[in-house]
Amino acid sequence: MEVIATDCQEYELKSVLKKVREALTKLQVEQLVVRGDKVLLKPNLLSPHQPEAGITTHPVVVEAVIRYFQQLGAEVKVGESSGGMMVNQSLTEQAFEKTGVLAVCQKLDVEVVNFDRVSTRVLSSDKYEFPLPEVLLEADLVVSLPKLKTHSLTLFTGAVKNLYGCIPGMKKVEYHRSCPHPVDFSELVVDIFELVKPDLAIMDGIVGLEGNGPGSTGDACQMGVILASQDLVALDTVAASYLGYTQNQVPITRIAAERGLGSNRLEQIEIIGGYQPSQQEYRLPSNALLSLLPNWLLQPLFGSLLSQPIINQQECIECQLCVQSCPQEVIIERQGLEIEEEGCIKCLCCQELCPQEAITVKEHSLVRLIRSIKEFLG
Repeated sequence: MEVIATDCQEYELKSVLKKVREALTKLQVEQLVVRGDKVLLKPNLLSPHQPEAGITTHPVVVEAVIRYFQQLGAEVKVGESSGGMMVNQSLTEQAFEKTGVLAVCQKLDVEVVNFDRVSTRVLSSDKYEFPLPEVLLEADLVVSLPKLKTHSLTLFTGAVKNLYGCIPGMKKVEYHRSCPHPVDFSELVVDIFELVKPDLAIMDGIVGLEGNGPGSTGDACQMGVILASQDLVALDTVAASYLGYTQNQVPITRIAAERGLGSNRLEQIEIIGGYQPSQQEYRLPSNALLSLLPNWLLQPLFGSLLSQPIINQQECIECQLCVQSCPQEVIIERQGLEIEEEGCIKCLCCQELCPQEAITVKEHSLVRLIRSIKEFLG
């Protein structure tokens, strides 16, 4: 399977347009589109952040992809359901506006679809029922537009994980509650991927996120790449390798490959486009270090070893977003907001969505020891 990885160092529209067009031409995407086709683009707009933060798909990348499909005569729509919910407020609407994607869509006369506000149809996997937007299911072409980022729970978030944002509103919270273990949650994400069956992915990796992503506690890092492929598993495998992950380390791509939904074997993926990844060592999430432990030790202790979210009282503005988005309802008000460790499943939704970067993670002492040994050994 082919993955296009093309060098692109900045969000300059003319340059990004050229790179996107080159990548999609190499994939012969024009053969997938008939004039008048409905194309649904699904960017990663996790929460209302400025594009410079490196948390969301950059509006210039979204614009370049819209223009490409419009030139082919397609009817383009952009849809999303952001993480978290607040009473009487739509975080998805705020995310469209603050990330700059709304302005791009208005300029190009493209419909913005808030998945929290549209009719859905229930599709079922072996274990779960998923309400999916009808506009998504009725599209002739579904395109995932992810951001290249680390993820504290699933280790990496890319083209496949991006489809979790197709689930409207508070249903996402319910699934986190029912799947507290990262592997179980990854299985659920792959279920959604298998049901949606996206046709293509184009990843914004010009600026990525390292550390304890995917939200504001991660750190923006220059990656300088745009990736594209019809095999979303292969694309994510390549992108994750640029951050330093091995091909079986990320549970979502491993599970998807085991189901025959794509390839996660780098030796079987043809990488085209001339991009030369940096030799820089990127910081991975704290929980990534747990994969270095042997299974006989890890399995019985896994939950207790995960990083614990902690609220910084000096930074917290008590906006209540974390309270309303916590699947376990363990964030309470004492002298400020606090997270009760008992009952916390460490899904880190609170950390992902905090607009003030007021929630950090506390590493288990064993994880800190592993980090020290790893740094000492170089």
